[in-house]
Amino acid sequence: MLDLGLVLEGGGLRGNYTAGVLDAFLDGQIFFPYVIGVSAGAGMGCSYVSGQRGRNLEILRRFHGDPRYLSFRNFIRTGSLFGMDFVFHRIPKSLIPLDWKHFVNSPVRFTTVCTDCETGRAEYFEKPPETGSEDFLTILEASSSMPYAAPMVAYHGKKYLDGAIADAIPLKKALSDGFARNVVVLTNPAGYRKKQEPHPPDGLFYFGRKELIGALKTRVERYNRTLEWVEAEEKAGGLFVIRPSKDLHVSRIEKSKTKLEQLYELGYTDAKTAVLSLGHFADAPVPDHGPRSAAK
Repeated sequence: MLDLGLVLEGGGLRGNYTAGVLDAFLDGQIFFPYVIGVSAGAGMGCSYVSGQRGRNLEILRRFHGDPRYLSFRNFIRTGSLFGMDFVFHRIPKSLIPLDWKHFVNSPVRFTTVCTDCETGRAEYFEKPPETGSEDFLTILEASSSMPYAAPMVAYHGKKYLDGAIADAIPLKKALSDGFARNVVVLTNPAGYRKKQEPHPPDGLFYFGRKELIGALKTRVERYNRTLEWVEAEEKAGGLFVIRPSKDLHVSRIEKSKTKLEQLYELGYTDAKTAVLSLGHFADAPVPDHGPRSAAK
C-alpha cells in the first residue's frame, strides 16, 4: 500500500477512463490508504475499494445503450438523463452487485463529495462501517446528479447535487485530511480547460437557492483555476497526475460504447505506463513548494 492519497475527478461517462486506471492498479496490487472521489470518480472508486476488478467495465458493456441506463425517456419520466434508481440502486444491489462486505471491511478510507443545495458548498461523506448500503448508494447518487440533467437528491433532511459543482478536484480536502502527497486522476487530456456551456436559466431550476446559483455561476472559473494549480504542483514534483494521453473526444453522455471501451483501455494503458514513475514519486521527499504549502 502506497502512503499516498488518491483523488478521482468525475466527468460523467468519461469516468470510464478512471475505471481503466483503477483496474490497472488492482492488477498491479497497488493500493492507497485514502481515496476521495467526485461524481463518476466516486462511482468508479467504490469498485476499486471493494476489489472488484472489471466491474465497471461489465456495467458499461451490459447496460450502455439500455434506455434504463441513459435516455431522454428517463429525462421525460424522472427529470434525469441517467436512470438514477437503475444505476445507483438496481445495478449495485442486484444486477452487478457491489461487494458491500469487502467495501466496508477494506482498510481504505473512502470519501464521496456532494454539493449542498442550500449552501452551495461541498460536503464530504466518509465510509464508516456503520453506514448502511442504502445510505451509501444515495450519497453516490447525489454526488453524480448533474445540474440541469438530474433532480436534487434528498438525504437526511438536506438536498444535494453533483459534487463537482463545489469541488470538482478535491485535492485540498485530501491535503486537509493529512495526505501531503497525492495521485490525481483526471478525465481530460493535458491542456484542457472547461468552457462555459449553454444551460437552462438557473432561477428556473433552482429558484430561491442563491448560494447554489452562485456556485453554478463560478464553477467553470474555479475548475480552471484548480487545473492550473494541479499543473503547477505536478511540474514542481508535489503531485502525480494520470490523465488521458490522447484526446478521444468523449462526452459526459457519450453514445458510442466503442469509444467508451477505448477510453477504458486508454486508462488501463496509461496507468500501466505510469506505474514505474509512481513508485519513484512515492519514495521521493515532499518538496517544500508542493501542494501542502499551496493549500494554505
